[in-house]
Amino acid sequence: MSVMLREKPSSHQGTAWEALENPLFRALWIATIISSIGSWMHQVADGWLMTTLSPDPFLVSLIQVLITLPMFMMALPAGTLADLMDRRRYLLFTQTWMLVASATMGFLTWKGWMNPELLLLTTFLMSLGVALNSPGWHSVTPEVVDRKHLPGAVALNGMAINCARAVGPALAGLVLFYFGAAAAFLLNALSFLAVILVLLRWRRKPDGLSAPRERFVPAMRVGVRHVRHSPWLRTVLVRAPLFLVNTSCLWALIPILCSQAYGLGPQQYGILLAIFGTGAVTGAIYVLPFLRKRWTTDQIVTLFWLVFAACLVGLGLGHTMWQAALCLLFAGVSWLCVLSNFHFVVQSSAPPWVQGRAMSVYLLFFFAAATAGSATWGYLAKKVGLQEVFLAAGCTLVVASVSRFLAPLTSAVDHNLQPSKAWPDPEVNPQIPMSHGPILVTVEYEIDEGDAPAFREELEKLRAFRHQNGVLQWGYFVDLADSRKYREVYFEESWGAHLRHHERVTQFETEVASKVYAFHQGEEMPPVYHYAYCNHKFPADSEEQAPEQPRTVETDSRGIPLWFLD
Repeated sequence: MSVMLREKPSSHQGTAWEALENPLFRALWIATIISSIGSWMHQVADGWLMTTLSPDPFLVSLIQVLITLPMFMMALPAGTLADLMDRRRYLLFTQTWMLVASATMGFLTWKGWMNPELLLLTTFLMSLGVALNSPGWHSVTPEVVDRKHLPGAVALNGMAINCARAVGPALAGLVLFYFGAAAAFLLNALSFLAVILVLLRWRRKPDGLSAPRERFVPAMRVGVRHVRHSPWLRTVLVRAPLFLVNTSCLWALIPILCSQAYGLGPQQYGILLAIFGTGAVTGAIYVLPFLRKRWTTDQIVTLFWLVFAACLVGLGLGHTMWQAALCLLFAGVSWLCVLSNFHFVVQSSAPPWVQGRAMSVYLLFFFAAATAGSATWGYLAKKVGLQEVFLAAGCTLVVASVSRFLAPLTSAVDHNLQPSKAWPDPEVNPQIPMSHGPILVTVEYEIDEGDAPAFREELEKLRAFRHQNGVLQWGYFVDLADSRKYREVYFEESWGAHLRHHERVTQFETEVASKVYAFHQGEEMPPVYHYAYCNHKFPADSEEQAPEQPRTVETDSRGIPLWFLD
C-alpha cells in the first residue's frame, strides 16, 4: 500500500507554541503540567513511604510492579472504553477515581493508619486509575487541535511531561523533608482538580453517529484488527519497542550510575535530571519545529535515535559530572524528538472512532518494552558492571536503527481521516436484527480488459481499508466466463458492524476508492449487494417478522402476579 507510505517534510512553517492559541488545548496543557508534577511527587512519596514502613526489599520492589502492572492489564480495555463512551465523561470518571485514590492515601497516612499491605492496595488502585485514564487522555489532543497544529501540540505535551519529570521529584524531596508523605499524596489529589475543572468546561460536540454502539469484546477485537492492518501504526509498533527496550537502560540505572560510577550526591543527581529536562524543552521549542520543515518523520527519528545511542556510550565512558551533563542534555533533546514523533504518528494515523484503542495498543507495547528492558539491563549490570551495560545498550541501539529500512516511519497527517459519509444507507427487506451475522457484501465491477492490471493494483489498495474498518475477510474474484467482470467480496461480523462500517469510511479511503470505481464501465456506481447468513432464526416467516409483543403476566383483580401468590 505505497499510497499510504509517502511522506514529505511538513509544509506548515509555524512553531510549537501556535497550538497554545487554541484556548481548550492551552487549558488542558497547563492542567497536564500541574497534574504531571503531582503524579511524580506521588510516585516518589509512594516508594519512600514503603521504605519507612518496611525494610523488606521485596515489598519496596512491589511498589514499582504495582505501578506498571495495571497498564498491562487494562491498556486495551481502557482504550476500548474511551472509544465507546463519551470521552469527556469517561475522563471525568478516571480523573475523579485518581483524585479519590490519592486523597485516600493521604488521609490514611496522615492518620497513621497506613501499613505495607494498605500501601500496596492503594498503590494498585491509584495505578489502575492511571491505566484507565491514559489511552483516553492521549486521544484528546487530536480531537481538540487543528490537524496542522498536531505535531506542535504533541511536542508541547512531551515537553510538559519531561519538565514534570525534572520538577516533580525535586518538589517531592522538599515536601517529604518538611511535611511528610501524606502532604505529597494530598497535593497530588489537588492537582487532579485542575484537569477536572478544564474537563467540566469542555463542551464536547456529539459524534453524530447513528449506527448501533459496539459491544465491548467485539470492539476490542476490531481495535486490534485496525492496528494490525494500518501500515502507519504497524511501523510504530516495530520501531518504538526497539528504541525503548534499549533506552530503558538510562531510566533504570541512571541513579545508581551517578552514585557509584560518577560519585555524585542527590543534589548533583537532581541537577542532571533538570539538564535532561532542559534538553527536552529545547527539543520541543526549537529543534523539532526546525527539522520538521526540512526532514521527514523517519529521518528525524533515525538521527536522534543515533544521538541517543551516542549519549548512552558517552555515559558509559565518562567519569565527571560535566561529561554526564553533556550526555544528558543531548539525551533530553533526542528523547523528546523521538518519542514525540512516535506519539504523533499514532495520534495522526488513527481515525476518531478508534483513537483510544490505537493509543492503548501503542501504550501496551511501550510499557512492555520499557519494563522488559529495565529488568534486562538491571540484571546485566549486576553481572558485568554499570558502565559496561551503558556501552552495550548504546551499541545495541545502533544495531536496532537498521529497523528504519524494514519499517520506515510515516504518518497520515496529510490525509483526511474524517468520515466521508459517502456510502448511502443500504435498503434491506426483510428487516434484520443488528446482532445477526455474518454479513456478506459484494461489489460487482465490469471493466475494460486492457485495464485489468491497473484495476487490480488499485483494488488491492482497498484491502487494508476494509480490514481497518472491521471486515473479517476480504478478497476479489474474476468471472471465468467473462474476464471483464470482477467481484469484490468481504464478510462483516454482524449487520450492526456493517452499518458502523458505513460511518467509518474516511475521506482518504473515498479518494482511493474513487480511483477503483473509475474503472467501472457504466453510468452508475458499481452495484453493491448484501447477503445475510441464513439459519432457523433468519429469515423468519412473515408472521414472525411482526414486532415482538411485550411479555404479559396474569394477575388477580388487585394487579398482583399470580405466580407471586402461588
